[in-house]
Amino acid sequence: MILELREAKGKKIDVFTEDEFYCRCYPKDLRMLGITDCSEGVQTECSCEKLALFEKEVFLPRAKRRALFLLEKKEYTETELKKKLSSDGYPDTTVEEVLVYLKDLHYVNDTSFAERYALYLLPKCSERELVQKMIAKGFQKDLIKEALKAAKESYRFEHENSEGGEQPEVVAIRAFLRKKGYRPEEADEEKKKKMIAALFRKGFSFSDIKEVMGALDTEEELFY
Repeated sequence: MILELREAKGKKIDVFTEDEFYCRCYPKDLRMLGITDCSEGVQTECSCEKLALFEKEVFLPRAKRRALFLLEKKEYTETELKKKLSSDGYPDTTVEEVLVYLKDLHYVNDTSFAERYALYLLPKCSERELVQKMIAKGFQKDLIKEALKAAKESYRFEHENSEGGEQPEVVAIRAFLRKKGYRPEEADEEKKKKMIAALFRKGFSFSDIKEVMGALDTEEELFY
């Protein structure tokens, strides 16, 4: 396999194989492969066996430490962590091996994370927004559907005995109005319509908006 050194990124060098990005590493790492000239454009041949050993001894322990450091700060989805490690310049094979390692240790578990994240978002935004946020975070659509169902059941169980227990989207609407500084006793008709339109755009239903804001005109009168 032919390795080609491309542009440097700070103290590191991008390495390509057959015009495809392979890794980003330090000059001292390349010396382990017998590459002493780290100038841009340098090409050298390296066996697959040698590269596999290189990944195991250099990249794998380094990528594991990096992943564990990231997970100390916050929880990541598998997709997020994969993107993070790839952007750091680790080879694809190393990234996949690290993810297997982390999943075996239950440090990365999209299923349980999805349920917790859905429960966290449930009283903060509309269901449509919740789904969009979870997709952006890297959760698969089937997993989001199951997580949302579980989150609704958990929310209902946690609030069924509380006084005035409201549906999560109603709670989210109240939170949105407070954030916007909306005061019904001070708002004129125009202000009220703007708030309703904003809530509609965020994906809240007309019935939930009506429950919070009281008597409303029909949807047609408000928007047409």
